[in-house]
Amino acid sequence: MRRILGILALILLAAPAGAHAQAMGEPGKVTLLRTGWNSDSFAIATTAPFLNPANCPVTDGYISTKPAPGYNTYYDAAKLAFLTNISNVVVVVDNTMCVSGRPKIIGINMSH
Repeated sequence: MRRILGILALILLAAPAGAHAQAMGEPGKVTLLRTGWNSDSFAIATTAPFLNPANCPVTDGYISTKPAPGYNTYYDAAKLAFLTNISNVVVVVDNTMCVSGRPKIIGINMSH
């Protein structure tokens, strides 16, 4: 029994922190890229159905702000997807957080 509990504890400790705190949308095309609002931020909208696991009140896109970890990477990916018209863009959002009333971007996946 102790051995089983020890193995279970190791598995739980090895699991990535926050892995349950994300939701991935369906693939779509970036249709809108917004920047500004007097801050280092950007938002995107896609053709995929809107993903809103945190029940954010503003449903016109997904947002990231500086100094959020990954901000520059997300912004570069969003610009690339918008400029090249990539149709397989998946936005990954935080399950529990809104930023400026919108779902918080925690990843952008692209494929062709």
